[in-house]
Amino acid sequence: MENLDDAKKSILKASLGKKSGPKAEKKATGTSVAIIYYSMYGHIDKMAEEIKKGLEKAGISVDVFQVPETLDDEVLAKMGAPPKNFAVPTLDYEMVGKLHEYDGFVFGIPTRFGVMSAQMKAFFDMTGSHWMKQSLSGKPAATFVSTGTQNGGQELTHMQTLSCLAHHGMPYVSFGYQGGAPMFSVDEIHGASPWGASTLAAGDGSRQPSAMELQMANLQGEKFGEAVKRTKSKPVTRKCKVGIVYYTTYGHVKKMVDKIAQAMEAEGVEVRKYQAKETLPEGVLKAMGAPPKSSDKVIEHSNIEELAELDGIMMGLPTRFGQPAAQIKNFWDATGGLWQGGKLVGKLASSFVSTGTPQGGQETTHLTHLTNFVHHGMIYVPFGYSDSSLLSMEELHGGSPWGASTYAGATGARQPSETELKIAAAHGKAFAAKVKQMAV
Repeated sequence: MENLDDAKKSILKASLGKKSGPKAEKKATGTSVAIIYYSMYGHIDKMAEEIKKGLEKAGISVDVFQVPETLDDEVLAKMGAPPKNFAVPTLDYEMVGKLHEYDGFVFGIPTRFGVMSAQMKAFFDMTGSHWMKQSLSGKPAATFVSTGTQNGGQELTHMQTLSCLAHHGMPYVSFGYQGGAPMFSVDEIHGASPWGASTLAAGDGSRQPSAMELQMANLQGEKFGEAVKRTKSKPVTRKCKVGIVYYTTYGHVKKMVDKIAQAMEAEGVEVRKYQAKETLPEGVLKAMGAPPKSSDKVIEHSNIEELAELDGIMMGLPTRFGQPAAQIKNFWDATGGLWQGGKLVGKLASSFVSTGTPQGGQETTHLTHLTNFVHHGMIYVPFGYSDSSLLSMEELHGGSPWGASTYAGATGARQPSETELKIAAAHGKAFAAKVKQMAV
């Protein structure tokens, strides 16, 4: 310690002298949200204050927690980190075990090399008991971030956090472009993306959240609060509508579509099936041995507005090199008018996939497709582990916490198994239940 300068010694002394604040406990009542964050230099702390104000504006009761520090006080002092905000309780294992008592969560995440910091990862690692019981499943979540540089995690920090949320089965409430004109500005350096609010700290942590960034944080809190309230309101009495948009070459995705549709219809949901427009010439399809297309309606520019009538959309995604097929991208590229009008904002969304091989896009196809939902401001609903078949090690099967899936095999000869169709039906049933709960 003798090598520390006086300023760093003062920081260290303050940190050592006051290691914790008030006891972490649930004080929020009624419809409640927990803001959980880590902040080294105070940027996330300031953003959390605005998120809280926005949530309260929406009529939500809020508790704010910081996650435990994993760095030694001496290390923090050498890094020039100020003392923690000890007015904010630090989560302990006891309180982590009670998180299921909240109706929603907003996670404040500083970036380290484009992904969440170790402190936030350590927090998520503490939630294993909730994962085992799926006690956080169905509870909406949102994220806000801080990065040192422009485009140094402003999107990927959110995106890669989705893996934790998917495994818990937590719907992800994206911000979309609800912030309006300020988000499109190129006149100043600023954070905020379709994923959520954000700020830029600069490499040395000297830059503070701007007025625009704080404004976006406040608005995100308000919009998220409105989404959480939808999970607590009385279900609508009308019949809900879900569209399944898909592409299939050899029919594997179509078989999943029909099983999912059957399960949703059994739950009283109206299902509309749409095929993405084919982009390959007939001669190419014939050479590939592709069977004829089904009679399901083709979705294209002429009828794309029908999607605005739906309460939810499920996407059936065949994989090409670990990403959705070009036909699916072609479909999304036709939704620009819906994006401009914000007509899909707040609608529920989910996905299911087909891959040629195990681990050949079973997860990344969902993840790389998510940007479409996010830019439209939709609420992504992962499957989680709501069906025990996902845990089976008795046979090779598809299905993940992201959604139902199948394997086609390298030649397309393998067909969806009974287990995969069972998972597909469970996915459809779960999504239908969430749509009915949150439809407006």
